[in-house]
Amino acid sequence: MSGALGALISSSLAINAEIWVQDYPPDIRKAFGPKSRKAQIQTAVLAVPFFGILLGGMILSNRKLRRDNEGILTFKQAFYHSYALLLFFWLFDLTIIDWLFFVTFKPQFAVLPGTEGMAGYSDYGFHLTTSLPALPYLAIPALIVAFFMQSRPTT
Repeated sequence: MSGALGALISSSLAINAEIWVQDYPPDIRKAFGPKSRKAQIQTAVLAVPFFGILLGGMILSNRKLRRDNEGILTFKQAFYHSYALLLFFWLFDLTIIDWLFFVTFKPQFAVLPGTEGMAGYSDYGFHLTTSLPALPYLAIPALIVAFFMQSRPTT
């Protein structure tokens, strides 16, 4: 799931980095300006496969877990499993995509026009401080997936 999402993110950056302008540091966003109409449409289109991979990955993984447990999957197991998958992607996004790829390697295609050399491209702390608040909110999709993926007692 993380690999597929990482490939989707990096390929969309290569196609048009402006799609992700809302995730850039403030100095870069300010210098670049608002997202174009074209990038807004591309963002909406990209959301479909992004959330499809994210939710589909969690559902498929929970189905496999339920199958491996002889058809039994409690709500608690499904929640912990789903939250762990989301947490792993959160960590992958922070360390591999943001810190390694974006901040350390700084590929030219990820640099927005007119923002070359700005300090935000080297700001590891920005990515950490903007990612941390998401941790408790990861529980929401994990709860929803767990509700639907738990095995129901048969009568």
